[in-house]
Amino acid sequence: MPKCQVVNCDDKNSTRHRFPNPKKNSREFEIWIKATGNAKLEEIEPEKIYKNLRICHRHFRVEDRSTNMYLKPNVYPTLYLPVNLPPTIQCDKVKINENLPLETLVPAVMESPPSRPTSS
Repeated sequence: MPKCQVVNCDDKNSTRHRFPNPKKNSREFEIWIKATGNAKLEEIEPEKIYKNLRICHRHFRVEDRSTNMYLKPNVYPTLYLPVNLPPTIQCDKVKINENLPLETLVPAVMESPPSRPTSS
């Protein structure tokens, strides 16, 4: 059985699902690729991914599955995925007073100009 392509997934027994056909559903295919958190997939031809690689059943919600263990159309892996945090920017530190209401903290943080990352 092919290995699940989601980063850090160690499931060896559940049903595997083929990636969407990149020629017919390129947007859906890209969403599945990003959901895996597997940067190595970016280097593989989409057709090879479609033909040879899989994602296991545990990454899909119960309501995404039909009664015969197939997936419904237009569903995406959403469960037990690697944490992909959005890019962050660094900003100047703001002294936080625990007695201040949150409404006053948010503008203070938003007004701080982001610091530029320095190249190493």
